Order: sequence, then C-alpha cells, then structure tokens
Amino acid sequence: MPTSFVSFLTILSVSLFSAVPSSTNYTLKAFDFGNGGGSGSSTSYSLNGMTNGQTGNTITSTAYLAQPGLAATINANVPPAPTFTNPSSYYERLKLVVAIGGNPTSTKYAIAISDDNFVTTRYVRSDNTVGTTLTIANYQTYSLWGGAGGFYILGLQPNTTYKVKIKAINGNFSETAYGPVATASTVNPSVTFAVATTLSGTPPFAANFTSLPAGSVFAANADAILALTTNALFGGAIYASDSYAGLKSTAASYTINSLTADLSTTGSGYGAQVISASQTSGGPIAPATPYNGGADSVGALATLLQPIITTTSAVSGATATVRLKARTDALVPSTNDYIDTLTFTAAMVF
Repeated sequence: MPTSFVSFLTILSVSLFSAVPSSTNYTLKAFDFGNGGGSGSSTSYSLNGMTNGQTGNTITSTAYLAQPGLAATINANVPPAPTFTNPSSYYERLKLVVAIGGNPTSTKYAIAISDDNFVTTRYVRSDNTVGTTLTIANYQTYSLWGGAGGFYILGLQPNTTYKVKIKAINGNFSETAYGPVATASTVNPSVTFAVATTLSGTPPFAANFTSLPAGSVFAANADAILALTTNALFGGAIYASDSYAGLKSTAASYTINSLTADLSTTGSGYGAQVISASQTSGGPIAPATPYNGGADSVGALATLLQPIITTTSAVSGATATVRLKARTDALVPSTNDYIDTLTFTAAMVF
C-alpha cells in the first residue's frame, strides 16, 4: 500500500517598527543632517547660509566673525578700535579707553600691544603694565579697564609709537578675533628752564644793591625770573646756590653773611625770597621753605644747592620771581665791591 506524505509550509511574517523620539513638548521627525545653505544679497544686506554641518569659510568684517557649524554659545561682539591717546605729553604711559561694541557688562576684554606693528605682541596685564604672556587674569571687564574714563598703560618706552587691539569674551567658547588697531606715541622726557631778570632777558644778568646805608633793608634793583616747563611725572625742584654764602668784599676782607631771618629785626644779613609763583597748567609750583616768607623775611643762600621752588608733578608755563634783600649795620665796612654770584639749577624726577 503506497505511503502518502503531506508537506506544510508555515510562513512567519515579522514587522519591525521604530518609534520617533517625542515628549509632551516635541516630536523629532528625523535625526540626519542634510545638505543645504546658500547666499542671498540685496543693496542693503548680504546673507550667508551654512552648507552641511561643519564646512564652509569663516566670514569676518570689522564688526563680526561668523564661523560654520552649529554654535554652542553666542559669540561676543568684536570690539571696535579703542580710543588711544597721549593727553599730556607722557613719556612712559598712554591712555586707553575700551570700546565695548554693544557687548553686555559681563564681557571681558584682552588688550594686545606692540611697538613693531605686531611682529612682536605683548599684552596689558590687570595692573596696567605690559607682559609677554596672556593669561585669563589679564581679561577684565569694561569697568575694571576704567570704564568711560579709561586707564593708563604703564611702563612704556619714551619716544615710541605703540599699536593696540582688543578682543572680547563673554562665557565659554565665545571669544572673538582681535578688533581694529589704534595708534598712539610716547614722547621724550623734557625740561625747559630759563633765567632772566626784570631788567634784562639776555645774559650776563646783574642785580645790584646801589646803596646799603646802615639800619635799613634794601632790595636789589632787579629780581630773578625763573621759567620752567617739564613733563616729569613726579615733578622736581629749582635749586639755588651762591659763591660766598653772603656778600663778600675783597677790599674790606669782610662778608655780609647770608642767613634765614627777618631782616627788619637783625643787625645785618642777606638772603632771598620768592615773591610770586604761578603756572599755566599742571604743578603747581610753590616756594620752598625758608624762601616763602613775606615782608623782609629771607632764606639763606649757601654754596651747596638749596631747593627754592618745588613741584610734585609735571608743569607747563611755570614762572617764579626771586628777590634779593640785604641789610647792614654800623659794624659793616663801607666799600663798593660787595659781590655774590648766584646759580639756579632745575632738576626733575622722571
């Protein structure tokens, strides 16, 4: 009896489904990044779009820097050129005011400086001096860089042209390129000093006591006029010295001693007093003690330099008038060859 076989084919059908990521707030339809991007322009704008995710060129101008790819943070604005000046003929500092370029107050700025057109670059530190390296401590906010009043970059070289440029950062990964360059120059240290008298502006200068009768105080017939202009930041002084520490007569072998005193109450003596002191700007200059007395009070002259006029800062157009006064008594020999030679010296602190 033949045997019969029956075959059964079972077909299994399996379907795979992927769920689209979603939440109660969003549904993400796809994960991929497609190509795209392009550019468009008109007479008033130029628009650039990204192609792919991370390709394309960096686009810059004086106001921005745009890079391809997805930005994780918003970049700070590139700072415009700062205000960079030498307002008072400085020889070792220059003034800088940061331009914020629309950045918020939390933005910090780094300042690069160079005296060779950025062949060599140095950086302004938080103490306003210049260093060779840039660290995070050298980034400061607009207010710490002096705000609208700015600040002085210190420790610069005299008679040198400097260029500065600034970059900004406002959080991680937001640092800009450096902005436009600004230029300013220091000058050389300088002192301009002149001496004249109320009778003559041309040397040699003479001031005579035409008569010295005993018992009265007399002023010389000419006052010394001292003129000073200097950019010395820490000021200085005009010094006086004389040859004999008094009025000396060779014929009589006698010296009317120079002294610090009120001549109206002494027997005899000789000295100097500053009767006026002024300046156009800076300073101020002022008479030094004991040459600042009034009436017949004088300060002693000596063979060593004595400060007669002082200033604690730079000064322009300064003028001081120095008067010589003397008195004799019956013990002073009468002769016409009493003489003294005064020397005025200006010395400044740079």
